[in-house]
Amino acid sequence: MRRSSNLGVIMNPSVVNRAWLETAQSIDSIATPSAEEFHRRFVRPALPVVIKGAALTLGAIERWTSGYLKAAAGHRRVPIEFSPDKEFAVPERIGKDQTHSTFGRFVDYLLYGDAASQTTYYLAQIDALRYLPELVGDVVRPPFAPLAKIMRPPYLWMGIGRNASKLHYDSYDNLYAMINGRKHITLFPPADRRNLYPYNDHPKYRHFSRLNLRLPDLDRFPRLLNARPFECVLCRGDILYIPEGWWHYLRSHGLNVAVNWWWIEGHA
Repeated sequence: MRRSSNLGVIMNPSVVNRAWLETAQSIDSIATPSAEEFHRRFVRPALPVVIKGAALTLGAIERWTSGYLKAAAGHRRVPIEFSPDKEFAVPERIGKDQTHSTFGRFVDYLLYGDAASQTTYYLAQIDALRYLPELVGDVVRPPFAPLAKIMRPPYLWMGIGRNASKLHYDSYDNLYAMINGRKHITLFPPADRRNLYPYNDHPKYRHFSRLNLRLPDLDRFPRLLNARPFECVLCRGDILYIPEGWWHYLRSHGLNVAVNWWWIEGHA
């Protein structure tokens, strides 16, 4: 796929970002597969795919109104991430920009929070079994998931649409399901690691990139133009399969709720 040769001299960062991302390939989408088809076509070759409407059978899709969530688990205390710049999972701030609240109070924030506030709050990577056990029965794993290899109960993510994750990869295979809202997701294959400038000098953060994909600095990170982006927009009821080692950057639009399941596949 051909890329513009003059991107490095464009002065407006937003123009650079838009022009470069126009090279992104769309991630394939399919209807809900059988477990055998899912493993053969996508898990074994480690290829991402959007499974359209696969989460519509989850109880959470219909049940998770604000009233239901508050009545079921509003009394539970949960850790809440906060950010002054709308980016989360930033290595330098992990574990520092965090507070605690009841789940019910956070649900109220999602509905009535100050849209003009510079600080954004996000319920990120919450172990549902540990923190919100009343909700686990609403998010049973999809039937095509590898039953024997599911590593943990589902994790929960909730925000108001001004949140973005730092570009990173996971050491596990991932099924990421949208319960409400939309997310724009950009992925890169593991082979692009060098082009994505990981924190190689910080072993604890080596799975994070130094890049800010919202405003990429091509003077500092010129190899980004050699990377091969893939993208999708994940909507209510969709599930994205992210193979182990695939880099991903997520931007949320509107009030959004997602759950995910990680497992160890052991790709050869």
